[in-house]
Amino acid sequence: MPREVDEVPDWEKIVIRKRAQRNALLPSYWTLHPPTNNASFSPLGEVIGSGILSRDELDITDTAKYDLTETANRIATGVMSAETVVTAFCKRAAAAHSLANFLTEINFKGAIARAKELDKFFQETGRVVGPLHGIPMTIKDAMDLKGFAASEGLTPLADSIAPDNGVLIQILINAGAVIISKTNMPQTGLAADSDSILWGRSLNAHNSKFGAGGSTGGEGVSMATGSSLFGIGSDGAGSCRMPGHANGVVGFRPSGYRLPAGGRSLSWSPGREGLGPVPGEGFLAHSVRDVRLVSKVVSDARPWDRSSIHLFPSPWRNETAPIKPRIGIWDVESSNTYIHLFPPVLRGYKAAVARLREAGFELVHFNPPDIGGVWGLYKQFALFQGIEGITEFISKEPITEIVRRTGIFIPDTPRFPISVQTLYELNIKLQNLTIAMDEEWNRSGQPFDVLLSVAAANTALPYDEWIDTSYTAIYNVVDFPAISLPLNMTVDRKIDQKDENFQAFSAEDKRLEALYDPETFHGLPLSVQLAARKFEDEKLLAIAELIHPIMREH
Repeated sequence: MPREVDEVPDWEKIVIRKRAQRNALLPSYWTLHPPTNNASFSPLGEVIGSGILSRDELDITDTAKYDLTETANRIATGVMSAETVVTAFCKRAAAAHSLANFLTEINFKGAIARAKELDKFFQETGRVVGPLHGIPMTIKDAMDLKGFAASEGLTPLADSIAPDNGVLIQILINAGAVIISKTNMPQTGLAADSDSILWGRSLNAHNSKFGAGGSTGGEGVSMATGSSLFGIGSDGAGSCRMPGHANGVVGFRPSGYRLPAGGRSLSWSPGREGLGPVPGEGFLAHSVRDVRLVSKVVSDARPWDRSSIHLFPSPWRNETAPIKPRIGIWDVESSNTYIHLFPPVLRGYKAAVARLREAGFELVHFNPPDIGGVWGLYKQFALFQGIEGITEFISKEPITEIVRRTGIFIPDTPRFPISVQTLYELNIKLQNLTIAMDEEWNRSGQPFDVLLSVAAANTALPYDEWIDTSYTAIYNVVDFPAISLPLNMTVDRKIDQKDENFQAFSAEDKRLEALYDPETFHGLPLSVQLAARKFEDEKLLAIAELIHPIMREH
């Protein structure tokens, strides 16, 4: 029997209303229906093969052919109008979302209207408003877009309307960017799979039975399905790099305090900055050069002049990569890595290293510190970073499986006492990791330029299984800029068999190894991760742009 209205809990009423509002903004003739046989499918493949996009629309939204940089040039030279570009991406986003569920607050109508204004300006003046003129972007749900809610995946915040654009978002809009939608994230934002009570689960762009990663998972899917030319997210423990890795796109974490905030500081976050690993905003993109371009746009806007709180004054340095940079090679088979790499991840990493060696780069062995406690350190610091506010919000709705399994709000071990002494002890652990990284970086007598590692021991994982974030979180702990780089390689069921001699390093290692199956994981993308020293963002991006084409499979 149907429930009486009064029997429907408040959170469910909010979910029904918000999803209905979202669906009303999706033109039905732009949407698709997922396969009904419950078999896995590729949302990206379905969109491309569906026929819903015209030949011209498929070409315009072919991000392998036209990334942000190339599209901006086409608009600036009059080859394409902003309206044509923005409309094509809105249509593709609607089609992809109907299969993968990654959009939240939709702004198609406003985006197309803004594109028309930009075209009018171009026609009247013969110039663009800025380097991002007419570029369609999506932004994580936590970011502030004026007139839209910033719920962070929580029903109590479903109507938390932003009075203004976030500082970062306004800089991009001033440069000509057009925000077409906001994208999904996990309940609380503190999980590595993007599922929320409010908006539901986002699916991996390549396999519907796998998660999108998190916490900027919606952006990972948006980029990988060709629904946007650039994505704005946040990265507190790998939240841009993990979805980039899971979906096969670029994910970037700058040094802390280089990007201004994209949204408001909600009730749990004021005062947490400076305690523990360094969170901050980040990017997802189709190319390294796009990340360089947008990073420069933000730096050139000098946001630190407006507010110096938690911002490092950092005018853009137009650095070029050394002809032959020295590259540290993380020993991924050391027991200090805590988790064995999945066979395809190891194959991809070794292929990238081999290609760099064949190209004549100087490669230096890097023996990593023990990273087995990195994720635990994160969860301990969360107690000092104001999670009580989030705890109050999630008490008003069911808790998702991935948030439960992450162990921050429902700990799997007893809480330790929250005291100043405990905070001191956690800081000592953090500092010791930083010291260990610094010492190994310089052990050869000459520091290397960048460090190559992996973004995760695993590929994308089935729903609610991505718990540990050690390989990305280590760079938040030591506050090094880092970028995940897709290899244009995928899991191959014929090659990437399970290791018959596997012996687990840890309980988490054993759990992950049991999940891996060459048949079901077939076709998932592979990536590597590149990092540099603190505040060497320009150097990192210059070298990444140099070596990424060499590491990729062609």
